[in-house]
Amino acid sequence: MSGVETVYSIAPHCEEAFLEAMIQVRLSRLRTGASRWTLYRDGEIPHTFVETFIVASWEEHLRQHRDRLTGADRDFDAQARSLSNPSSQTRHLIAVEE
Repeated sequence: MSGVETVYSIAPHCEEAFLEAMIQVRLSRLRTGASRWTLYRDGEIPHTFVETFIVASWEEHLRQHRDRLTGADRDFDAQARSLSNPSSQTRHLIAVEE
């Protein structure tokens, strides 16, 4: 299992546009292979949002990027990222097999 976490810093006047873009980002992530998707508001850092989603494997996540994203998917993601100042930061987490 793999997880992806992206942190966005959104100015108050951009928040509505960001949340609207994230509706489409959520649909894209779920359509392209995510099994779970959540958007959090950071309780400690004002104007910070954290997107997380889970995919079955690292290979599955790579297929999301290579094979499954449409032009519209890329546009929605770019729109959400463009509203973050500073730029959004993404981490890829790979589950440790026990």
